[in-house]
Amino acid sequence: MRFSRALTAAVVVLTAAVTAVVGLAATPWTAPAGAADRALWKLADPRLDEASGIGVGLRNPKVVYAQNDSGDSARLFALDASTGRTRAVITVPGATNIDWEDLAVAPDARNVDSVWLADIGDNNEQRRTIQIYRVDEPSLAGADVITNPPEVWNLRYPDRAHNAEAIAIDHRRNAAYLVTKSLSGTAQVFTTALSSQGGRPQTLVQLGQIQLALTGTPGGPNLFGQLTITGAAMSPDGAMFVVRTYTDAYLWRVTSTLKAALATQPVRIALPAQPLGEGITFDGPNLLTDSEGVGSTVYQVSNPDVGASSSPANPGPDSVTRSPASSAAGGDSVALASGRSGSRLWIYAVALGLLGAGGLVWRSARRRR
Repeated sequence: MRFSRALTAAVVVLTAAVTAVVGLAATPWTAPAGAADRALWKLADPRLDEASGIGVGLRNPKVVYAQNDSGDSARLFALDASTGRTRAVITVPGATNIDWEDLAVAPDARNVDSVWLADIGDNNEQRRTIQIYRVDEPSLAGADVITNPPEVWNLRYPDRAHNAEAIAIDHRRNAAYLVTKSLSGTAQVFTTALSSQGGRPQTLVQLGQIQLALTGTPGGPNLFGQLTITGAAMSPDGAMFVVRTYTDAYLWRVTSTLKAALATQPVRIALPAQPLGEGITFDGPNLLTDSEGVGSTVYQVSNPDVGASSSPANPGPDSVTRSPASSAAGGDSVALASGRSGSRLWIYAVALGLLGAGGLVWRSARRRR
């Protein structure tokens, strides 16, 4: 058992290190840091200590919604979009918060403004089913609000259990998209229709794959934060899809289907440094991001024009950091390789160190065996 666990850990480390080195060798890129990003306000409510998702209201356009992940009750917070002050705490009756890792605000199949809550976290990758809860976006008549009983999606993966922290709702294509979280940088994209089938178990369909590489962007809990996807969103008009890691965001222009879009090159945005940045959403022409931790900052991030698949030759001083991806890796996957030239050497050094550490773990495990 010790040998098996050690070997598994070594494989993960080696995979991530090789991914980073190969990606940087394929597409070195130097770009200026974003100058248009700005801090909006802080998550001052002590009850909102593990904010994991974020969404902008439709029925309540001057409200931003956020929720805690595992450890909290089945509730979310309605925050004033100008100040961050908590306007209401919203309880979802009959729901359970095993690990609510993301939320989205989008119309449902009936075109009713809705809040979607993704109970999809699974750090140990053992859950047989995961859940999506949908409720009508409520009227905020008081400080304590109870929604209608939720519509429930009981979902299972077609292969095995996965850990995921990202959901996007595409009401124009009648689809929900889930993106897995992986230390190796290889994320799977799954989809299901917006009809819940009365809570009966449904099997997700694998749509594609995203391959990430180290970027050198500061922030996050550790180096692997640059490889792990923690949030996603679809623009209200269905024209743009975004995922974020702890440090960066990647945007695709969606002209036909998301499956087709994932085979094209995204635009990378280096996000403002956050300790545990997890949430991302579209807010008009911009993006909003949040992070776990009481007092953490919600940022407004300039959203570049992603109509073109490559970065401008001469980005102006106010442009956000963008990075072209390497060539698509075939099928529905795309390899993302980016980083600042100043950080290239230390990433190589860290990658080589990880290779050496993986070898030591393997040798140690063999000796114990």
